[in-house]
Amino acid sequence: MRYKVPKFLERETKFFAFLTFKQLALVGGASLILLALYYILPKSIFFVSLFVIGGIVFSMVFVRVEGLSLSQLVLQFFGYLTGPKNYIWRRKKITSPIKLKEKKEVKKEEKEEESPLKVSPRGKLQKLSSKIEMGLR
Repeated sequence: MRYKVPKFLERETKFFAFLTFKQLALVGGASLILLALYYILPKSIFFVSLFVIGGIVFSMVFVRVEGLSLSQLVLQFFGYLTGPKNYIWRRKKITSPIKLKEKKEVKKEEKEEESPLKVSPRGKLQKLSSKIEMGLR
């Protein structure tokens, strides 16, 4: 039996409990930084930095906006800021000029076959609408 397998899966494999490898690396890196700050800073400043760094890491790991994690959004934001912003439209090159010439010839032939229509400056419909507006019969 054949089974259809989707090409693009948006699931990352769980590495440790419910965390992916990227999430685990962010949490582990933040915990190492906080461990170093625990021995370097006084207790009051450490607890302030604990809440700040912990909040940032928690939001980077668990907050998702339109299917993207906050860390991916931050990377895309800085990529946009540093990337070029000149968008220039360029006409695509035509691959087969022979086909275009044939189409132009066909259009010319069609125009020659059509007889020119005689259009009066005021048609019957315009005369009727003006009579109705004026109230004439």
